[in-house]
Formats: sequence, structure tokens, C-alpha cells
Amino acid sequence: MKKFGVFDVILAVLLVIGIAANVYVYAFYDKDSSGGSGGSGDSTVASGSTSGGRGGDSQGGGSTSPGRGEPSQNGNDDPQGGGSSTQSGSNAAQGGNSAAQGGSEQPPNTTADMPAPQGVVFNTLVFRLNDPNVTVNGRVAAIDGLGSAPYNQDGTSMLPLRATYEILGGTIDFDAATGFITARFLDTSLQVKMGETAAAINGTLVTLAVAPLNKDGSGYVPARVIADALGTELIWDGTERSITLEIPSQTRIDPTTLLPAVPQAPAGTTTTAAFPSGDPGAADFVWFIDNVRTSGVPQGAALITDMSVIFGDWKMILLIDPDHKASNQSSYMLATVNIDEIGGSILMEVQKLRMFYENGAAQDLSRADADVYWGEYLPPNYTGIYAGESGYRFTVTDFYTKDGRQYGIGTNEVQSGEPCYIALVRP
Repeated sequence: MKKFGVFDVILAVLLVIGIAANVYVYAFYDKDSSGGSGGSGDSTVASGSTSGGRGGDSQGGGSTSPGRGEPSQNGNDDPQGGGSSTQSGSNAAQGGNSAAQGGSEQPPNTTADMPAPQGVVFNTLVFRLNDPNVTVNGRVAAIDGLGSAPYNQDGTSMLPLRATYEILGGTIDFDAATGFITARFLDTSLQVKMGETAAAINGTLVTLAVAPLNKDGSGYVPARVIADALGTELIWDGTERSITLEIPSQTRIDPTTLLPAVPQAPAGTTTTAAFPSGDPGAADFVWFIDNVRTSGVPQGAALITDMSVIFGDWKMILLIDPDHKASNQSSYMLATVNIDEIGGSILMEVQKLRMFYENGAAQDLSRADADVYWGEYLPPNYTGIYAGESGYRFTVTDFYTKDGRQYGIGTNEVQSGEPCYIALVRP
């Protein structure tokens, strides 16, 4: 029988110590490391690494499988399941990826490292048809300095494009080569072309219900396409005839920085009540507005051929673009007129001239002295007259009588070019 020497004793002692150390280390990691196992994989502690993956032993010095702090590959995002980014190999204390274990440390993905979300505010714009004002965040301001106002075109509400975007702080660019207008606000864009229904919202082609139009130097587009481009809904109020847009933005508009509101007529007043008794009022011209303007002298009326009977005082109305052919807002003027003849020429003196807008606003254009217009009789029958000066020309084509009262109808040419009809009635 072989005797054990000193060397054998020492070898046996070292073997016992080694087995004990392995048992202790295995028990320690099995008890305290909840993220050491990635589901079905074992952890090999001799290398100082953990398995964060799908079931293989880690063989590298200080690395993890499949990666440092990556989301679970097996679909488990629970932080206690071994597959989440917080419990896998990126944990320096548990997984061996720290500098002390020979790996590289991953910077923590904390909330502080993420960019703060951009706050969103809403600006409320309320437009009304034929109104040159807009309500911005509860305060009334002028849409622009040109008198631009929304209007109805073939059943579609139209908004002034440039004014709407400039109120928001957006920009308008015009490409002279292509004719396209590009409106931009934040990360949105709208491209349109006057007279064409093809447009683009953020690069996507769309077809407009009504082609954009140019009126009085301003480009108008359907209100709904502006709402779509700005990422909001259009709210239509049929009673108020208003369009409301709640537009997402980064800053809130201060309405006091916009243009002052266009003066409005006091609530509850009418255009007729604005004149003293005996002066011209809208009621004096119901016959003209309702029945005569487009059809001429009414049936049963007698034309006046003796121009000497027309001299004297008249009430007059100037009905400006009532059909919205050239302007976005119709209006009318009321005045007193004296017609006379001096040296074979016609003389018209216009006084007490007052303007009334479709939105209810009113303006007194009267002066201390009369506006005087010189003219002549109209050929070939000389039954009408014209008189004009400084770009304005009154043409009364017919004077007639009916039921004992005298009337006159015709047109007025104005510098701005809108259609303008006129009528006169004897006081």
C-alpha cells in the first residue's frame, strides 16, 4: 500500500479548498443576482460575466450576451425577467461590464439625457364672412391693411392666404417661374396656384373645391385647405357666418401687436337710422335694389324725354359690387344730389356722402363743400346724362316717372374698378 507523502497531503488540502470556494461563489451568485439568468441560459461566474440573452454561456472576459443594456430579445421587457435593459449586462454591479471586470461602461439612459418635449399652445382665429376684422385669442384686429375679408365663392368660404399666415407668423413665397405660392408655418407647407384646383399639403397632392382667386390684390383660397395644411379642423357657425380655426403653435399670439380693428357700426343700429329725417336712406331705394338694377326701367313707367324737368334735388345711392364680381365686400353710398344745366353743360353737385359696408361698418365722407361733376347729355336721344371728374363718371341712362314720382338709373365708374350701379329718386 502506497503511503501518502507531504505533497499528496498538500494537494488534497488545496482540492478541498477549491471545491469549497466554488460552492460558496455559486451559492452567492445564485442567491443575490436576480438578473444573472436571461431565461434559459446559465451564468458562468468564472469569467465574471452574466447572460442577458437567449440561453448561451458567456465565454468572454467581461462581456454580455447579446449586448450591454439592450432590450430583451425574447420579448420580455419586465425588469425582473433577465431581458430588460436595466437588469442585463449593462449593470456594472451584477453583470461584469464595469471597468473593474475588464469591460466598458454604458452611460445610463436617464430622463435628464432626453430632450424635453416642445410645448404646444393653440391660437384661436375667428373669421366672419365679409368682415375685414378677425378675432385672435379673444381680441378683434384688422385682417390686414387692405380691407381683405373672407367671402363665399360658390358655396365655399374663402380666406386671404397671406394675411392668415402672417397673423400666425408664417411666411409666403411666390415662384414667378411656376406661378406657385408656398405658405409655410412651422413644419407645415401649402402650395397653391391662382386659378388652379391642384394644390399640395406638405408635399401631398390635393384637389381644391374652388380654385384660388385674386381679389383686390389679395390671393384667396378655400378656408378648409388652410385648416388641413395647419393641422386643425374648421368650425363653421351658420348663424354667425363665422369660421373658427384652433391652430397648434409654439407661441401664443399677442393680438395687441396686430393692426387695429376696422370700426364697426354700433350694435342694434341700422343704416337708415344713421341719417337725419329727410336725408337719403336705404328704404328710399328698395325699388331699385329688388327690381330694377338688372332689368332696367320697370314695366308701366314713362321715360322722361324733356330734360328740363330733371333739374333740382335728388336722393342718390351708389351700389358698389353687390354681386362680389371684383371685390370681397360689397358696399353702398348714400348722398344728396343737385342736377342743373349751365351753358349747355350738366352740373351735378354731390353732398352728404356716406358709405355703408356689408359688415355693418359706416363712414361719413361728407365735406363742407360739394363734390362737383361736369358733363353733358347722352346721345343719340339725349334722354340721359353723364358727369365725371377725377376718375369718377356718373352715367344716368334713363330718367322716368311712375305713380307720380321721378326716378333715374345708371352706372358709376370708379377708380378701383368694381361694378357700381346708381339710382336716383326725387325727394
